[in-house]
Amino acid sequence: MKVKSLTYGLIIGGVVGSVVSLLSTPSSGRELRSQIKSKKEDWSEVFEEMKVHLGDLKDSISSLSQEGKETVQQISKDLQASVKQWQASTEPNNQKLQQEIQLIQTKIEELENSLNNTNKN
Repeated sequence: MKVKSLTYGLIIGGVVGSVVSLLSTPSSGRELRSQIKSKKEDWSEVFEEMKVHLGDLKDSISSLSQEGKETVQQISKDLQASVKQWQASTEPNNQKLQQEIQLIQTKIEELENSLNNTNKN
């Protein structure tokens, strides 16, 4: 029951408001229609401009996206090249460290063997 009353109230209020606004305008019907047409043309122009600007914006975003993609790919390639260069420059040191570690392990084994032989005697 409340929803039905509210709906009727909204409809009647809308109709009454529309009639009052039309009757209270200082313009004649012909002038009012002319003003509506004029505003319609203005809004049409605004919407056309917006469409053009939105198209330009879309193109700019697309271009920027492509440029960003290319930049990221180039940075990735440069970074990979830098990492490979660093690995190549550190390879001799890595080999030397591996040799030293192997030598230390050998010395530890010899020391353990020597201690085991000393403990047996």
